[in-house]
Amino acid sequence: MSLKKIKSLIKDIPKKIKNYKSKYPSKYKYIIISFSGTAALALTVAIASSLPPSNSDFVASGKQESTASVSNQTNIQKYSKSSSESTAFNKTSRGKVPLNPLKGDIITLGVKDITVTVIQKRLMELDYLEIDEPTDEFGEPLQFAIELFQRKNKLPITGEVDAKTYELLLSEDAKAYTVSLEAEGTDVQQLQERLYELGYINKVTGYFGSDTDTAVKEFQKRNGLYDDGNVGKQTREIMYSANAVPMSFYLGDENGEILQYKQRLYELGYLTAKPSGKYNNDTVLAVKRFQENNGLISDGYIGPVTKDLLMSADATENALDIGDNGEDVTKVQTYLMKLGYLKGVTGYFGSDTHNAVLKFQSRNGLGQDGKVGSQTIAKLLSSDARKWTGGSNGGSNSNSSGGSSNSGGGSNSSGGSNSGGGNGGSFVSPSVERLISVARSKLGSRYIYGAKGPNTFDCSGFVYWVLKNSGVRQGYMTSGGWAGNSRYRRISSMSSIKRGDIITYNGHVGIALGGNQMIDASSSQGRVRITNITSSYWKRNFICAYRIF
Repeated sequence: MSLKKIKSLIKDIPKKIKNYKSKYPSKYKYIIISFSGTAALALTVAIASSLPPSNSDFVASGKQESTASVSNQTNIQKYSKSSSESTAFNKTSRGKVPLNPLKGDIITLGVKDITVTVIQKRLMELDYLEIDEPTDEFGEPLQFAIELFQRKNKLPITGEVDAKTYELLLSEDAKAYTVSLEAEGTDVQQLQERLYELGYINKVTGYFGSDTDTAVKEFQKRNGLYDDGNVGKQTREIMYSANAVPMSFYLGDENGEILQYKQRLYELGYLTAKPSGKYNNDTVLAVKRFQENNGLISDGYIGPVTKDLLMSADATENALDIGDNGEDVTKVQTYLMKLGYLKGVTGYFGSDTHNAVLKFQSRNGLGQDGKVGSQTIAKLLSSDARKWTGGSNGGSNSNSSGGSSNSGGGSNSSGGSNSGGGNGGSFVSPSVERLISVARSKLGSRYIYGAKGPNTFDCSGFVYWVLKNSGVRQGYMTSGGWAGNSRYRRISSMSSIKRGDIITYNGHVGIALGGNQMIDASSSQGRVRITNITSSYWKRNFICAYRIF
């Protein structure tokens, strides 16, 4: 190429960029946000230079082309490939030139290209993909999100990004993710399962028909939402929170069925007064406590799932445990301190109290679960309770304060001692190590939006499953629910995060491993992975962490 021609090309660069920006503002935006400095300029110039003079005609004709009508009844299949068949990212872009669907490239499963980052970011903005640090990998979660986008925007459902999908995705006409009448797929099934838990429907079909539409509208009405039948971000957040109002008994209701459930709560130790048939404040608190101890969303209402578990042989009795606070905890700590198992009284049931209870149970011939149930209480208050004689008594209580009770909390049924460890060489309690061991056992498991285990997860489902299988009876919460949690000790600084803490970000949640690492279920990488949390992305989106042990 001659020097004269090179100078001519350089001279035209600003004009080409300006023209491209005015013609395609959305595309220009998503090109720029994906790169920085020279890379951004190079890509913008490359695309702008490659557009033919008739490109505007191409866009116009594209809009005139007949698009095959896609029925919302099209079933979006569950992921059927086994983990051994998970995608290997061996498809890459053409050398150093990013793929461009507007030039005929089709971006599909297995592609690894910088343009994938742009697609992920946009789908996260539109709520089709859980918020995560974007990557250039096109995995199954992205394919599923694209299928949902195509379903919502009446495009052929292929799971691939062609010119039409890409152009609409980056435009202001792109519709945000909602689930509504006539939709069908796994996302509908997950929605119906939650509506069933709340008592709004009596069967799960995977198809959003008139019954589901009526149920959603009723849910929205009872929860102070606009009752249009569309399940978007706001409806989903409330639906999966402890504040969701179900189709159930309410304060002031009184009948024989309520009496039956309250008698069962009394048998399990959740009510201390002789039960009546009235649904009062004590009933709400007892039901919340039961739900917390049994891994349910703690909303205080007796819905179908709560009813089934409450009346079953699997129902867990009431017991004080990690995360609890208040007068009852203070009394237990006082007795433990008198017997030499604990150094101080804080009113908060932390890891030191848990450790002290384990020692007390061991020395007094009780089952060792670290919880203060009816048998432990009886022994603790008895005249023959054995004192601690093993040297230094309970821990320093350094982690036994902070935190307050309430919605969505949980408790721990096993594990061991101490202060929760850290990034250095300090002692780490067996409870924390059990949590980490369970979490690491799922490395590489596939990410699926809404999945809660045992072999597929989304970010909040992963944390829920790990806690549950580590002995922590914590009800399911979304990342938003975790961010607003008030039960556990809140850690406000990233520098104070310790191994075993639950870390919450804007739209995401994971488990701290220490050493500035986190294990989480990643929507952008499509699997459970270990990642470094020192990048600007994680620092920018950090909300807080919670000390479980």
